[in-house]
Amino acid sequence: MHMNKVGILAYGSLVSDPGIEIEPLIIARIKTKTPFPVEYLRLSHGRAGAPTLAPSKSGIPVSAEVLVLADNISLDLANDLLWRRETRNEGTNLKYRTKASPNAVIIQVLRTFAGINQVLYTDFHSIGKLDHPTPSELAKAAIASVQNAPVGKDGITYLMNRISDDVKTELSDSYIRDILLMTNSKSLTEAYEVASRRFI
Repeated sequence: MHMNKVGILAYGSLVSDPGIEIEPLIIARIKTKTPFPVEYLRLSHGRAGAPTLAPSKSGIPVSAEVLVLADNISLDLANDLLWRRETRNEGTNLKYRTKASPNAVIIQVLRTFAGINQVLYTDFHSIGKLDHPTPSELAKAAIASVQNAPVGKDGITYLMNRISDDVKTELSDSYIRDILLMTNSKSLTEAYEVASRRFI
């Protein structure tokens, strides 16, 4: 099919928001599932500690898309573009470098996946992930993030966006239930409103 192409595996915010550098380079989207389990097990500093999706040792694969990039995009350039998008360095000429810090973004590559020769995805060092996240731990972190995260970058909004992308993990239902219980809400939209005014 597209055997010489480079793609990016998107299953989190990349699906709806690939970023200003990557979006213009996307020539096709291929619906698929992740070839590994995914779970809400990373507390993102850029989202005020909100839980975000990351590859997991256990759980289930989730709905995903391969963002197929233009023919002239090399693997090295795709690495840099994905790393800049994930680290909020878009518009710079910074290059991807592997780092050992807990929050460092690691770019991995899948060979011959979904008909694409090389497909990149992001991962993180195990020290930067929750070992055994519980729904209640995730819910508390998501609710707390609403007060401090940039608009639209909190955990409840992130969760709602993933639901609209049809991404469902092993913990999703319990995670949602605990947010609703903790905020005494009937919907995640209501939970967001409750969380945003909780400490005012």
